[in-house]
Amino acid sequence: MSFSFGFSGDDIEADTEDVSQSTQPAAAAAQHAPPPIPAQTHNIDELLSSLPDKLSFTLTTITSPLGHTTRLPRRELFDVRLQLMAEDDGTSAAPLAGLDDSDVRTNVYEGGYKTWECSLDLARFLLDRGPRKDLDDLVRVDHVVEMGCGTAVPSLLLFQYALRERLGMYFTLTDYNADVLRLVTLPNLVLTWAGTLDEAGSREVFGEAGNPVAFPNAEEENGDLYITPQVLEAFKAQLRETGLTLTLLSGSWLPTETLLELVPSAQEMNTLILASETIYSPASLVAFTDAMVALMRRVKSGKALVAAKRHYFGVGGSVDEFRQECGRKGCVAYEMEFEGLEAGVRRAICEVQMC
Repeated sequence: MSFSFGFSGDDIEADTEDVSQSTQPAAAAAQHAPPPIPAQTHNIDELLSSLPDKLSFTLTTITSPLGHTTRLPRRELFDVRLQLMAEDDGTSAAPLAGLDDSDVRTNVYEGGYKTWECSLDLARFLLDRGPRKDLDDLVRVDHVVEMGCGTAVPSLLLFQYALRERLGMYFTLTDYNADVLRLVTLPNLVLTWAGTLDEAGSREVFGEAGNPVAFPNAEEENGDLYITPQVLEAFKAQLRETGLTLTLLSGSWLPTETLLELVPSAQEMNTLILASETIYSPASLVAFTDAMVALMRRVKSGKALVAAKRHYFGVGGSVDEFRQECGRKGCVAYEMEFEGLEAGVRRAICEVQMC
């Protein structure tokens, strides 16, 4: 069974004061859900080899309250559908889950194809504040972990910055669905990389056509990136030269021990955990908090930034319950003051640290 948060839009999901009646049987749906998918790591080369010859994308302009602006590319949903239809051999409809009217299907699909408003809130927050007080302090962070990443907008912002500043670091992105990582998350990382190339780098990778992501006209919002073996090799070479390590994980956060075995770490690391819309239900809230705390406990310096709606009506999760759960797990969640959350919008950003 499935349920919807009742938001509108084909890609970016907007907030609303009311949710559809389909959220009401969410608990009953969970009782009849299939067992959770075990966590697993995915080979980056294999995922890159599955990309089509062309990625169609939209450039989203992110503007912070202080006026800092960047543009981040996201693969178009229609392009995802086209790839899935081209791959369809008639034996399975599972990858199409999430490309219909449902936002979540318990233990089947967790909303990763769409960009949620809270992820944009978190990107705006990072654009002004960064992992500590300023984005320049990203040099102090060794490892960025985005849990429930989906289109990965907050991570794309930091990935873009790391590429431009030549910062070697780890990025670990987790989403429940392997197809989301393959069809959305990794393509968005490739698109973001292409957008950071200068003129000389563009000619080297794309030939005289230049870089199709860096539009000469700032008003243009849509484009296509043509994928060739040369493009993929250049992407991987840039990761190696910069010292960027990508880890993509799918499946459940539970059991926590299994997840921890798959996430790269060392005790001396400074780890920043990002999450948006991961506490929408009591079950998801507890699983997320358990995993988040376990990740922070095993490093010398760790913190999390969690963006969420204050209350998920009809589903049961809330910021207040999340803060209480953090307290029960030995950490503290502070609700951050942020002008990027418009008055009357029931959303919040919490910073979490160990006590």
